[in-house]
Amino acid sequence: MHSDQKHIRSLLKNDTLGIKLIYSQYAKSVIRMIESNNGSEDDGFDILQESLIDIYNIALHKDFQLTTSFQSFLLLVAKRKWLNQLKKNKLLEVTKLTDQLLNDEDHSESQYNEHLLQNDKENTLMELLATLGESCKDIITRCMKEKRQEKIAESLGISYAYLRKKKSQCMSKLAQKCKNHPVFKRYQS
Repeated sequence: MHSDQKHIRSLLKNDTLGIKLIYSQYAKSVIRMIESNNGSEDDGFDILQESLIDIYNIALHKDFQLTTSFQSFLLLVAKRKWLNQLKKNKLLEVTKLTDQLLNDEDHSESQYNEHLLQNDKENTLMELLATLGESCKDIITRCMKEKRQEKIAESLGISYAYLRKKKSQCMSKLAQKCKNHPVFKRYQS
């Protein structure tokens, strides 16, 4: 674990002093990177804030351990967000966004990519779940929230055996939809 893990803890705890420290230490480098690549100071602040939110979400939903400097990881996230913004705006000429910003050997980029992949899959799965019939949606949703299936069967007024059978059928339908969906096909290896 890198010593800059303290910044991750500050974000997770919503520690005002820690977050102020992050802004005072790292805002200029993010803004400078954005300004040197077709952006404004306001764009830089926006990307900085969005990047910190992304880092917070990564740390919140995973046991995230920083393996490089916080600055390197923040610049990686900010760079990705800015490149996406430029592509969206059709401003593809990027002059100085090079991977040399992040020469530290680490796993932060792969962790960030894994997080994006996982979010993509989870969002798609929830969209596909919404396309199932009401009975299947209800059973799967309840089983995701409540681990004791006996309670679910009782609340639905059905036997435990029938719930298990119906859940299996519903999960099979959902799995088939996932298997055929382009998002999941893209990530199959």
